[in-house]
Amino acid sequence: MNAQSEKKYLKYRAVRDLLVRSLQDEQYQPGQKLPTELELTRKLNVSRTTIRQGLELLKEEGVVSKIQGSGTFFRGFDVKPGDTHQDMTSVTRVRKGFIGLVNFNYMDYIYPEIVRGAEEVLATEGYSLAIAPCNRDLDKEIQSIRRLIEQGVKGLIIEPSTNLQINEDHPISEVIRNIRIPVVATHWGITNQLVSTVSVDDVIAGRLAARHLLQQGHRDAAIIFKTDVQSGHDRLEGFRREMADAGYPVPDRMCAGFSNTEDEPGDKPGYTCTRQLLEQNQGRISAIFYFNDLTAQQGYQALYEAGLQIPQDISVIGFDNYQSTAFMNPPLTTFEHPKYDLGRWAARIVLDELSGTSYNLRKKLVFEPRLILRSSTGPVNTIRG
Repeated sequence: MNAQSEKKYLKYRAVRDLLVRSLQDEQYQPGQKLPTELELTRKLNVSRTTIRQGLELLKEEGVVSKIQGSGTFFRGFDVKPGDTHQDMTSVTRVRKGFIGLVNFNYMDYIYPEIVRGAEEVLATEGYSLAIAPCNRDLDKEIQSIRRLIEQGVKGLIIEPSTNLQINEDHPISEVIRNIRIPVVATHWGITNQLVSTVSVDDVIAGRLAARHLLQQGHRDAAIIFKTDVQSGHDRLEGFRREMADAGYPVPDRMCAGFSNTEDEPGDKPGYTCTRQLLEQNQGRISAIFYFNDLTAQQGYQALYEAGLQIPQDISVIGFDNYQSTAFMNPPLTTFEHPKYDLGRWAARIVLDELSGTSYNLRKKLVFEPRLILRSSTGPVNTIRG
C-alpha cells in the first residue's frame, strides 16, 4: 500500500469509526435501517464518497448489509459477513466490543501499518478498534482515554506523548493507574512500570549505527535525536556509548535535539538541526545518525545546500525504513521498524490480558532492530577529513 492509498484508507477508516460510534450512541438494534448516504454526509460533514467507503468497510466486517432498493441495515457487532438478513433480524447478537487506540501521531508515517497489524489481530477475536488521534497533545490524550473508558472500551493501546517526561507524579501516570481494563503501551520501553509494553531496543539501534560508521572509518560522527521521547533518548545513549567505547566520545556540539513541539506538520527539524551541526562544527562532520527517516530526508536538503555529497563527503543513517527511503537519492541506509508486527503484538497482549490468564503479569516485548545497508553510507573521505 503506497502513501496515498494509506492516507485514503485512514480517512475511510476514521469515518467508519464515526459511524460505529453513532450506531452505539443511538443504540441501533439488529435489522434497524441506517440513514441514507446523503443524510450521513450532512451529519458527519464529509464527502459522499468517503461515507460510501466507510460503509463498505462496515459491510466487509459484517456490521451492516445493503439490500438493493431498500437501503443499508445494521446487523450487529458480532455477525459474520455470510449471515443472512433473516439471521440478523431474528437473533440478537452479542458484540465483544472495542479496543481503544490513543495518540498515534497524526495517523501517518509508520502508524497506518501499526494500526493495520492491531486491527487484523483484534478482528479475528471479534473486536473492533476505536481510534483517538490526539496529535501528541497531553490534555487531548487524557480526555480521549477517559472518553473511551466512558464509552465502554474493553482495553487500550496507547502511545504516551513526550513519554520520557513521564514519572510517578505525571498526569498520565495517575490516569493509567486508575484504569481497570488492560492497557498496552507502544514505544515506551523498560522505564515504564505501569503497563505492558511493546517497543524497539533503541539503545542497541544507537550502538549498531555507531558500530557501522566506525567500521567505515568515521570518527567525527554526529547524531540528531528527539529530546522528549524514550526512543530518542535511548538511541542517543547507545550511539554515544558505542563511540566512547571505541575511544571516540561524541561531544555535545555533535548532538542536536528537537522536541515534539518542533515536529509538527510543516516543520523541518531535520533540516534545522543539520544546519546547526554544520555551523557548530565548521563542517568537520563525516556522518550523521538521524532520529528517523523523515528527519533524514529533511537533512538531505541541508547537506546538499552546503555543497556536500552523500556518501562521498558525509554518510547518513535513518530509522524506520519508511517506504520512500529506498527511492531517495542516494537510497537511505536505515533501520527496519517492525511496524506491522508491533501492532499485532500490542493487540495480542491486550487480548491475553482480557482473557484473565496473566492480567497481573506485565509483559515487555522488545524487538531488536536490523540495519538495512543502502548507498547513503560509505568509507570516510580521508582527504576531506
